[in-house]
Amino acid sequence: MTNWEISISELDGIGVGAFNVPEHLVKWLKDNVSNKEKRNHKLSGHIKKEYGYKKWPTELEEFIINSGSSNKKLMNYTDTISVLSKGLPFYIDSLWVNIQKKYEFNPLHNHEGVWSFIIFLEIPYKLKDEDEVFPKNTYNTPETSRLNFVTVDPMGGVFANKVNVDKSFEGKMLMFPAKLPHLVYPFYTSNKYRITVSGNIKLKVVR
Repeated sequence: MTNWEISISELDGIGVGAFNVPEHLVKWLKDNVSNKEKRNHKLSGHIKKEYGYKKWPTELEEFIINSGSSNKKLMNYTDTISVLSKGLPFYIDSLWVNIQKKYEFNPLHNHEGVWSFIIFLEIPYKLKDEDEVFPKNTYNTPETSRLNFVTVDPMGGVFANKVNVDKSFEGKMLMFPAKLPHLVYPFYTSNKYRITVSGNIKLKVVR
């Protein structure tokens, strides 16, 4: 099994949805990366190349929202946000790209909105190479390059749910409650870029 296939069941246990993105939408995201709209001032990432998309295809927005709406655990989470007297439509409030180079990272943070998502475009390293940078010993397991979702267990302990992102994640999407804390550790073994697209889903006020 690939790391993506293994992760699907593990992430479902903490309410994170996993989806395959249609190839033509992945291509659009790659082809339309622009450096005109700097996004760093609105993001927590320690990443120099972060840029916003000014617009995106309706088909992309519909795919992402339909994916979240079809996921029972994401919808159950939405039902717990009891601040509305009636339902409102979802929409993508913001969409940006992280072009992460060696040694850069995303510290622990969460997002605005109801749901957030990560679409993996390019993963330049091999995990077996990353794992040799700081090899496993009695007190740790390799963390380099990993995405982590942070949760609290029934006893109140903090737990980092490590996601072994590798090339099997390319063209895939993870969607999760926007307030779920997460982080990305730096990678060390490639001079190419790790490219991901992220965004926030909010509720549209209908007047």
